[in-house]
Amino acid sequence: MRRYLLHIGIFGAALTVLLFYFLNIHRQWSANEMMNRAQIARMLALMRYDASECGEIGKADENAPLPEDIAVDEWYGSYAAVALKEGWMDVKADGGFHPADTFSYGDLRYVMEQFHLSEDLLSFSIKYRQDDGMVPRDQWCEVYRLLSAESPKVEKEGISIHGTPSNVAGLEAWQVLTSEGIKKAEGLAADIYMDKAVQAYTAGDEILCIIGEDTEECRLENVWIEFGENDSLRVFFDGYERQIKLEGRLSRTLEPNMGDLTFVDGKLTGIDYKTSRVKDALTGLEDGAFVLENYGKIPVAENMAVYQISPSPREIAKETLAADGTVYEFVLQGNEICGVIYQDYAEETIRVLLHGNDGGYEQSLATVTADEAFIVAQGDDVRRYEGGSEVTIPAGTGSAGVKTESERGRIQVLSLERSCGAPSYHGTLCLEDRGESLLLINEVNMEDYVAGVIPGEMPVSYGAEALKVQAVCARTFGMRALGTTFRDYPANLDDTVSSQVYNNQEECDESIQAALDTRGQVLQNTEGLTPTYFFSTSCGHTSDARDVWYSGEDSADDEAVSVFLSDDSVELHLMQEEDFRRFINMEDGVSYFEQDLPWFRWQVFISAEDIRNNAEAVCQTDIGELEDITVLERAESGLLKGIQLQGSLNSCTVYGEYKIRQIFSPANAELMPQSGETVTGWTLLPSAYFYMDGVIENGICEGYLIHGGGYGHGCGMSQNGAMKMAEMGKGYEEILKYFFPDSELITE
Repeated sequence: MRRYLLHIGIFGAALTVLLFYFLNIHRQWSANEMMNRAQIARMLALMRYDASECGEIGKADENAPLPEDIAVDEWYGSYAAVALKEGWMDVKADGGFHPADTFSYGDLRYVMEQFHLSEDLLSFSIKYRQDDGMVPRDQWCEVYRLLSAESPKVEKEGISIHGTPSNVAGLEAWQVLTSEGIKKAEGLAADIYMDKAVQAYTAGDEILCIIGEDTEECRLENVWIEFGENDSLRVFFDGYERQIKLEGRLSRTLEPNMGDLTFVDGKLTGIDYKTSRVKDALTGLEDGAFVLENYGKIPVAENMAVYQISPSPREIAKETLAADGTVYEFVLQGNEICGVIYQDYAEETIRVLLHGNDGGYEQSLATVTADEAFIVAQGDDVRRYEGGSEVTIPAGTGSAGVKTESERGRIQVLSLERSCGAPSYHGTLCLEDRGESLLLINEVNMEDYVAGVIPGEMPVSYGAEALKVQAVCARTFGMRALGTTFRDYPANLDDTVSSQVYNNQEECDESIQAALDTRGQVLQNTEGLTPTYFFSTSCGHTSDARDVWYSGEDSADDEAVSVFLSDDSVELHLMQEEDFRRFINMEDGVSYFEQDLPWFRWQVFISAEDIRNNAEAVCQTDIGELEDITVLERAESGLLKGIQLQGSLNSCTVYGEYKIRQIFSPANAELMPQSGETVTGWTLLPSAYFYMDGVIENGICEGYLIHGGGYGHGCGMSQNGAMKMAEMGKGYEEILKYFFPDSELITE
């Protein structure tokens, strides 16, 4: 056994030695990488001229034609021409330049002779080298250091390389994204130095030669981290986006933020995620410092970055900042400002009235906590509490405001119950004291509001494109509410279906990303912001708002906005009863986006007694025994706008889809969606897209058999329609155009 272990030990040691041997060979090979004649010509030419000057000098000359193997349209063409015209390099015996040939000791001798450079100045000897021997890069770099010593153009500098056209979209051929900005590296294999620090000869924005790796570690500071999840990171810096594949997996999803990246041997090993931010007004610009309204003078880091992050990130000059009280977010590192973040549109704040557990708005108390330190301000009494502390504020003690110390903290209202439990809120929680009750109002920026609406209005399983559709609709709805009051309360809207369901389900990664991907985007038509109504499932057609909320009076509005939800051409005219029946019975041979969903088609039988009782509640009249129901009007979408009920005692005329759905309430009936199962207990008919046939026995009306389609009012965006269209590969902008063809997507 001991001998066996000894053999294993010897074998392991041998493998270790072999590994170090090959690593050393690799280092030596990298250090002694050979160069070709085209690269040498470029280095010589740019030692005296810039690239544009080389282009002019290198133009074809009838009196001194270039060798046939110098292609002037190739990257090396003008440089080779300059090297020949200046006499720094020569042609070969066959009359060709041979740009791809390895730079040899014969070539080196020729160059040194032209520049009158003595071998005695070198640390190595070329006296006994064969003319066809290959010159290692390190030896050429030593020669070049002497040749360029008096050139004002060439310098040796340390840079790190972080992008080439192979991994950064938008870079042109031979461009390299470095720690010192965009540089050009014609003829150089820069990819092998990706995310490494190197020493290089440069001339302005030209990398002439990469001498070798500098240190094992390099840093990329103050980049904008757009998103990080699992083994992938998307960053933005110097005007370009790059996806970085990680060796391991992130322990959590990274939301957009500034950060520093550390690389070791070309691999990302550290992310310094900068979460320390303050939001304040910029009131002064001083040498090396900013003056903030509430924080005074704060030093500015030399490498500070300024990012405009919406609708898409871009880096801008520090000089564009306005010291006129404009509010920015300042990213702090230590006692310095290392970054400034701002939007290109006004980030609006919206006031959302929170409903109590009984459904009303007036509450007897509020118990709050937070996930970090928070402030409770009640009159002149301002108190700070550690995260996790619980504070109860009863009615009758005065109005109060609750806010976390950082912008991204969340206030949890323990006295409220939602589907997600006790809900949490960004922004400020305002408690308005009304003596015997409190109103709870969440003042929150529009983007956080949108992220909180999405999961309450649409299942996040519907996919990214559908969620982006919902985000645009939710934001547009919220923007329309600004400047208005909700039912005379001091808020713009509430958190229920009366406005939009908000924070019934907590925001999640999917809803945050949908809000981020559409940041600031709203729909606008010729009259202003579009009314972005939405509903569950369409019947294959949508309706205009004026038809859905019809009251029996003609409207002078423009032509109704309603569309078939199909990629097929549909010839039906749904205002006509015959065509509408063909449509509901699926006899038109058209494929609709939602046709496989349960509530795309449904049917139900409503008894005459139920219809009579519902009519008495809706019309406030007893019609007697039901005798007949007549369709008075259909919209272009097929939606029922008006019906007349005839009874033995009286008649009743009903307008509007909601009241019509009440008339045919299926509270005592079994609804059957096209999937086959039945449901009971519904108080409202699924939609007003239906036709009806009376069931007559012995001359007496027993009730009506109803065939219909869709679920909801049918105006605006069908959520299930958006989901099915996204599954088909349609993007959110295309989907929005289906539902709102009269509107355009803009960024506020």
